Amino acid sequence: MITPDKAEEMLAANTANRPLSRSTVRAFADAMRRGDWLVTHQGIAFDTDGTLVDGQHRLAAVIEAGEPIEMTVFTEVEPHTFDVLDTGKRRNAADVLAIEGEKSTRTLASMVRTIWLYYNRPDTSWSGGGAGVTNHQVVQTLAAHPRLREYVQLGEDISTETGMMRSAAGAAAYLVEQGNRGKKARLADWHEGIIEGAGLRKNDPRLVFRRAMFGMARRQGAPQRRRDTREQVALYLKAFNAWAAGETLNQLRFSPGEGLPGVAKLG
Repeated sequence: MITPDKAEEMLAANTANRPLSRSTVRAFADAMRRGDWLVTHQGIAFDTDGTLVDGQHRLAAVIEAGEPIEMTVFTEVEPHTFDVLDTGKRRNAADVLAIEGEKSTRTLASMVRTIWLYYNRPDTSWSGGGAGVTNHQVVQTLAAHPRLREYVQLGEDISTETGMMRSAAGAAAYLVEQGNRGKKARLADWHEGIIEGAGLRKNDPRLVFRRAMFGMARRQGAPQRRRDTREQVALYLKAFNAWAAGETLNQLRFSPGEGLPGVAKLG
């Protein structure tokens, strides 16, 4: 059991390690506070001279979390093993879902991450170190939203016909369905409109949405333009909400400072 005081004591022997990553420490500390930190074979290691050779981020996270955490501790590790520590490929969320037997794991993992961010960080950026979603959170979110699996193909269809990101399309379609259960026929009209685009008036929100996605897709090649999942989900929901309310649109915009819209109820 490593207490914050014990962690400070152990870190005093940290004389031959890489620079500390504060974002990694924060992520580990958050997991510890949530109770997601589990004992594994990965832990703390000291070499034969008593120097800390592995675990500085875990120890710093214990201090930041301010609570004792159980970890595996190795001593008498040969100094020459330091060169091969942490050189393996880290498992990402798609790897974890593949191990669980899921299909289309890259798209599914991105969809699950989007759903977690929508419910937990709707008003902040979804890029950068502060928007990380752990593998454990991905697994938990999929367990809470098992029907997300059914929206991988719909996301693919929307993406193919509009240029929207697959994961953003699948996640946004799922959010709309979650807010309108029992409205299958009406949702089919929405999906047909944004996928086919046939016979729509110029101010129909479905057509305006298609034009917005086509425009974004054309600009993806510009160096200053990055794909923004949060923006695309917001535009999808804005267009759907206008359509659900029977409104017309002249344009569809979203600024980073805006909060994400909720989901309108179909009549």
